[in-house]
This record gives sequence, structure tokens and C-alpha cells, in this order.
Amino acid sequence: MSRLTHTFAAAGAAALLVVAAFSAGAAAAPAPQSAQAPALAPAVDPKPPDPDAKRSEGDVSTNAVLSPSAAEMQYVAITPCRVVDTRSGGGRFSNGTTRSYYVGGTFGFAPQGGTTGGCGIPEGAVAVAATVLALNPSGPGRIKAWPAGVAEPGANVLYYGSESLGAGTTLTLRPGAGTDLTVKNYNASTDVILDINGYYLPQMWAYISTSGAVLDQSGRLLSATNDSAGTYTLVWDRDVSVCVGTANSDISGYIASVYTSTNISYVYIDDNAGNASNYWFNVLISC
Repeated sequence: MSRLTHTFAAAGAAALLVVAAFSAGAAAAPAPQSAQAPALAPAVDPKPPDPDAKRSEGDVSTNAVLSPSAAEMQYVAITPCRVVDTRSGGGRFSNGTTRSYYVGGTFGFAPQGGTTGGCGIPEGAVAVAATVLALNPSGPGRIKAWPAGVAEPGANVLYYGSESLGAGTTLTLRPGAGTDLTVKNYNASTDVILDINGYYLPQMWAYISTSGAVLDQSGRLLSATNDSAGTYTLVWDRDVSVCVGTANSDISGYIASVYTSTNISYVYIDDNAGNASNYWFNVLISC
């Protein structure tokens, strides 16, 4: 046999040995074992909330905010502020107890256990981001809260057990003077605390006629007058001195400008020649 034939035979034998070695190794490899599930720690009941603990704006449990569906609402956050505490005003709720409370304005808060002088919430607020707390209940129960002056709804804002429990929610109010919110308790007896984290207001806008009559508005405008040619005075329900006003007329032949001071916006209308003129306009105040 030639030297070349011997070389190829030796190479072929070596290759067969390598394949056999790999096959034996694969057969000898142990089968993978299934991973064991980690042991779960036993559930621990949460510590009942401290009703007097200082709340921060980053605390999700006390600042849950569910926006009202109306797109034109603006949300104003405030330092968490108490408007109701039955421990110092009114006493505990029993089964079926119903009470109406002030949330906006500056009147009536001390008798309901709230912050004297209120929380800076305007009377025109239509909803609040709130924390409702059932404190030291005698057993399981539930709480409803709805705008004062309307029929009781079917939904509850808080279900509680035999321990103190609080929940963040959005509460709709009755805007304007008088009480804003009605609260009713069912089943057990409990103290109730209501803290406010922010409030919702409609945007300030209005549609004004040539004579100064209010044709349409968001509910924030108190009055409008046509003082002289091209000059209108609009009085709002809050200080607008740091706000920005924009206005436009119905047609391009008129130019509108806005100046704000205290709770008043002055709207000036000129025609294209620069002459003061009365004409319809829309105005929006952004704060």
C-alpha cells in the first residue's frame, strides 16, 4: 500500500475516534433537573394607617388621583389638608349616619373637625382628590360620598374591615356656597377622616356679545360689562393677576387683547384700522 493510502487511512481512523468520543460524552451527560419554586413568605396584614401622620405629595396611598372625564378640567395640587375629622367634630358615624360637609371656601370647617379657615379650595371646585379614612371601626362597613343636594348613589367609596383603613379617590362636589359633600356610613360605627390633596376647576372661558352680555361660559365668570367702545370688563371667581389671557373675535377684521389684574380681565377690541370697536369675542384665562 502506498504512503498516501496509509495517510488517509490513519486520518479516517482518527476521525472515527473523535466522533465516538463525542458520542460517549453526550450519552454520559446527566439529564437537567427542574428548578424548584422559591418558598413564599407568609402574608402579613398591613399596619393600620396613622391618621395623624404627615403625608407627602409623593405618597401614592394618600395621593391617588383619578381625573374627572371632562377634558377642560384643570387640577390644582395642594399640601394635604384635613377638612373632616369626626374625633374633634361631630363624633363617630353609626350605621346609617348621614352628614353634609364643607370642602371649598373658608366657612364651617372647625365644627366638622377640619382645618380652621379651610384648605384654600375655591367654592367653584367641582371635584377633589381625597383620602377617605375609616378610623377604629367597630367591625366591617362601607362609606358612600356624593355631591350635596343630589340623590344617594349606589356606589361606595370605601369598604373597611375591623381595622383602620384609608383609600385615595376622587370625590365630586356641589360647587358654590353651602355644603359640598354628603357622607354616609353603613353597618359598623367608625370615625371618619377626610384629607384633600388637590382639587379640580373648570377652565376660565367665556363668549361675550357686542353689548357685553354673556352668551356662554365655563361657570367661573361672575360678570361682564361693556364699559366703552371696544372695552370690556370681566370679573372672575379668583385672582387672575398672574394668569395669561387670550381673546379672539369671530372674524379677522377685529383684533382682541387681554390685560389681567386682581380678579378682573380687561378685553380691548380694535378694528384693522386701529379704532376701538365693540364686537363679539371669546376669551380664555390660563393660570
